Amino acid sequence: MRKNSRHLLGIFSPVFYVFIVMAGSWALYNVAWRINNDAIHQVIANISGTLLFLSVTFSTFLIYPMVYMRGGSLGERIIASLINPFLWATKECIRLYISFTPLECLYYYLNPLNIWLLFGITAQMGIAEIFCRLWLRAKGKDIRVLSPYAVGTVLISLFLVVLMYAWGQGENVYVLFLKGYRLFFGSGVKI
Repeated sequence: MRKNSRHLLGIFSPVFYVFIVMAGSWALYNVAWRINNDAIHQVIANISGTLLFLSVTFSTFLIYPMVYMRGGSLGERIIASLINPFLWATKECIRLYISFTPLECLYYYLNPLNIWLLFGITAQMGIAEIFCRLWLRAKGKDIRVLSPYAVGTVLISLFLVVLMYAWGQGENVYVLFLKGYRLFFGSGVKI
């Protein structure tokens, strides 16, 4: 059955709410340095920076259950959870366009921070799935709370997050990223 636009608007409205927080906190963070009062500057920068971090990194814990409870399919829940982090990563890639070619900017999507973020969001989706199933079970629905897919997603994603960090606190992963950059684009130093 084809879903109508009103249904999709209802499904994806949580993404918009988080986007407003993300964009507003980013804008506020980037103008806070212009405030001449250091105490006010620090308060605004700390609050807006924290909101930006939370909206990019942990919004899946809010978006995934909201889309789930509104009847979103698994695909819709996954897409909704990835939209804002993808927009943030895209904004970072666009900022690089000042100094790098379009292909180099696209390669930047593969930087370790984005990969960590992807694995972290994937783990959050698995955790949110388990909690949504637990909520449905509490409401009387006969549903398996610990589905193998959700548990496997959490375990594999968290393993990869920890592995990337444990292997030289992320430095080795960054070195691989740089080696890939040099392989595709050269050293970047033209004398």
